Amino acid sequence: MSRSSFLIAVMTVGAMAMGQAHAQPQPPMGPHGCGPGGLPFLEGVNLTAKQKDSVKKIFRQGHEDMKALRKQEHDLHDQFEAIMLTPGKVDQAKLDALVTEQNALDAKQNAAREATAVKVHDILTAEQISAAKDRHDKIRALQDQIHAIEHADSKGDE
Repeated sequence: MSRSSFLIAVMTVGAMAMGQAHAQPQPPMGPHGCGPGGLPFLEGVNLTAKQKDSVKKIFRQGHEDMKALRKQEHDLHDQFEAIMLTPGKVDQAKLDALVTEQNALDAKQNAAREATAVKVHDILTAEQISAAKDRHDKIRALQDQIHAIEHADSKGDE
């Protein structure tokens, strides 16, 4: 399968999944309002009332900042669907341009999420960060143990 065909298939499935996702109820917010998979380093961190307020403000601002990016993403999906739903040969140049735009938009969204994470990190104390790291390390070690147990039989297959 060529790269173009693969991208078309992925984007088609993604467009259908986006439509399905809009029809489904959204999962509840994660710890401290960070959303599902938001900022896992906040899990288990005991924030002061002032820190909680600051985190809420940071997330509200981040949410507002992402609205324009989500609108652009929606517009790109509409353009992709228009290309895919047009009879005849797919205009590869238009499709490639949309992929390039989507990649740039993804980079902007990632940068915005990272900026939000940095702002939240900066309101934590050294003790809170240390406790979060200790918790993270323990969880990682447990996950590694589980992985080793689950994949112990596959070592003999190599």
